[in-house]
Amino acid sequence: MWNACSFRAWGERVRHFHPWRALILILCLWPPSFWLAASLSAQQPLRGTEEQSRLLEVRRRQIELSSARLKLSQTETLFKDGLVAKTDRDQAKTAVDIAQLNYQVALLSLLNLQPRVTVREALKYETPDGRKFVRLTVANNSPTFDDSQFKLLSNFEGADPIPAALRTRNLRDIFISLRDTGDKGGRADDAEHRGTTIAVPYEQHIPMLDYKESKTLVYQLLRDVESVTMTIAYLGQTEDLDVQLQQATTESPVTITATQISQEADLGAQANFDLRLSRPSVDSRSFELTVLNLPHEISYNFLDPKTGARISELNFPAGVTQQLLTLRLFLPEEAGGQVHIDRPIAFFAVALEPRQSKLFEGGNILTREQIQASRSGFSELTVTPRGLGRIEVAAPSLFSEIAAGEEAKTEVVVKNTGTRRLDTVRLSTEPPLGWRAELVPARLDGLEINREQRVALRVTPPAEVTAGDYEVRIKTESFSFNRPVPSEDKIFRVSIKSRVNFFGTALIVALLLSLVMGVVVVGIKVTRR
Repeated sequence: MWNACSFRAWGERVRHFHPWRALILILCLWPPSFWLAASLSAQQPLRGTEEQSRLLEVRRRQIELSSARLKLSQTETLFKDGLVAKTDRDQAKTAVDIAQLNYQVALLSLLNLQPRVTVREALKYETPDGRKFVRLTVANNSPTFDDSQFKLLSNFEGADPIPAALRTRNLRDIFISLRDTGDKGGRADDAEHRGTTIAVPYEQHIPMLDYKESKTLVYQLLRDVESVTMTIAYLGQTEDLDVQLQQATTESPVTITATQISQEADLGAQANFDLRLSRPSVDSRSFELTVLNLPHEISYNFLDPKTGARISELNFPAGVTQQLLTLRLFLPEEAGGQVHIDRPIAFFAVALEPRQSKLFEGGNILTREQIQASRSGFSELTVTPRGLGRIEVAAPSLFSEIAAGEEAKTEVVVKNTGTRRLDTVRLSTEPPLGWRAELVPARLDGLEINREQRVALRVTPPAEVTAGDYEVRIKTESFSFNRPVPSEDKIFRVSIKSRVNFFGTALIVALLLSLVMGVVVVGIKVTRR
């Protein structure tokens, strides 16, 4: 309750109360939103991106902190003069603490702006020994602040200064690895390889990457690919970036690589070589396809692996740096000329520009150095012709008709119609149940090319065999160059004749003769009458 002394003391304070103190009190009680709106309107051009929003948040918290500190100072003055209670001063102190905390939170959010590591170069090149490498250059392009924004944040009286690290944005402990994107031309197993690390070192460490600084890393590819997924781990986060590899410029406008550089093929068969053509430039270019140093007995075709179309000229549209081809060789049926069994034949698959086609006219044997000097794309390949034995079983007749109790005999001719010697030819039979079949000889030590061997076959049916047709299967097996030789089974048919009953037959004949004689006699008698 107010008493006379209280009114008297309050009157003394009012009499000594200066006008400027009243103004301060009014300013302290003015809504903080007024000051916030004024400050944000001055910084309106900074709105737009996440970084600018965080920057405005720091500035807003600075203004709130400044306003809270000013209000605390004014409340302290009024408290000393006895114009406000102790609770008002405590509330002002609490407001300063909360404003200081909000400012620190906004500042930490600003410090945690998303760093950014970008790729400046991803160049794939090949060494003379055929190994593939990637030269990867990365840079620290994390977002930062310009001079005006930094001065605006730093030149703030009463607030903690902004750390200079915001201007540098240096990154520590960056780990980078190269993985498979799982897209290498539509192969069925692409999805299985996605995410697999395909370069060594499997992971490289950058201890420090300063702001705007770049580092170059070299990886050896374990698999030849057109693009990679660059996995970057830093600041507790992992980022995947798909990167198309740029082909390094070489002396040749196109490079040919083969999955199988050396193959074996049987005479009369085919050999397929999978080729990958790569080029560094991205303009539209066409290349003629040819094969050099291949014997004329062997023909060839370049095929599109997707459509199977035969092509003699390959077009690279703009933007396409790699294409796949299949080279198919057709070997002759027999050795001869320049084709010899077990003798490797080296040749070159060449892609050349139309203006270079005259350099290879004439069909002469060219060396690797001569082809390399023409600056054409080429790949050296090897095919080794292999002979293959082939068994042919024939007989003058594969049918026999016998009576019960007799033996069926025939002669079988085994001939090697292949292109390689047959080793250890074995013959066997599968007769009907109870029958016995014998081949003489049943085993041949070997059979040279175009040679034949006669084998006797004797088939004995059981004693109580019934009349009918029976089959005896003749089987052959052999090896040629340690490989089994397929053969076709032959069927020997045996027909068993039924036994003849001579007594019954004689009786029937006698009855018939008697009947005929009786008819004749009766006819004669009738005629005489």
